[in-house]
Amino acid sequence: MNSKIKCVIFDLDGTLVNTIIDLGRACDYLLENNGFETHWTVDDYKAFVGNGAKLLVDRAFSGNLSPEQLEEQYSAFKIKYDEIKMENAYVYDGMREVVNTIKSNGIKAAVCTNKPNKAARGMVEELFGKDFFDAVLGATDDLPKKPDTAMAEIILAMLNLSADECIWIGDSSVDIESAKNLGCKSIAVTWGFRSVESLLEFCPDYVANSPKDIMDIFKKI
Repeated sequence: MNSKIKCVIFDLDGTLVNTIIDLGRACDYLLENNGFETHWTVDDYKAFVGNGAKLLVDRAFSGNLSPEQLEEQYSAFKIKYDEIKMENAYVYDGMREVVNTIKSNGIKAAVCTNKPNKAARGMVEELFGKDFFDAVLGATDDLPKKPDTAMAEIILAMLNLSADECIWIGDSSVDIESAKNLGCKSIAVTWGFRSVESLLEFCPDYVANSPKDIMDIFKKI
C-alpha cells in the first residue's frame, strides 16, 4: 500500500454502513406524529441525506416548517433515531475487511460524518467495536458540517497528520467536496446513496464500485 497515505477518512452512512431504512423510519415517525402523510420512498430518503440530520428533517417536511418548528422536530428526530438506529443498519459486505487491511498496513482509519455525533459514535462502536477506528467524529451543533473542513481538521489534529497524508472515502458529492476543501484525494464509492452519474459530476480522484476496488486503488496511488 502507498506509504505516503497515513490516514483514511471514511464517511459513515452509505459508505461503511447502510442506514437508510432507519433514517427514513425516524422521519416517518415525525411526519405521522404531526399529521403529515408518510409517502417518501427509500430512494427519496437517499436523496435527502448527506447534509446532516436537520436538513434531512427539513426535506422530509418539504421545507414547510418554521425555524422554530424545525428545531423542535430536529430534536425529536435525534431522540427517535438514536432509539432505532441499529434495527436495520448493517456494515456493507467487505468494508470491515477494508478497514482491517488498512490498519494492518499501519495506516490510521477515521470516521467523519454529518450524522449526529452521539448516534455516530454509538453505531460505530456497536458495529465495529470500541476503539476500532483511530478517531470518530459526527456532527455537533457548534461545528459546521461537511463539506466544511472543521470536523476533518479536528481529526487531523488528533492524529497529528496533514491533509496531504490522507485520502477521503465517501458516497456523495459532500465527501468529494470535503476532500477538495481539505486538500486531499477522494475515492467515491458507488454502493451508497447516490448515483454514479451524480458522483462523476463532482470529479472524484478515484471511483470504487466494490470494496475490493478500494484496495486496488491503494496499490496504484
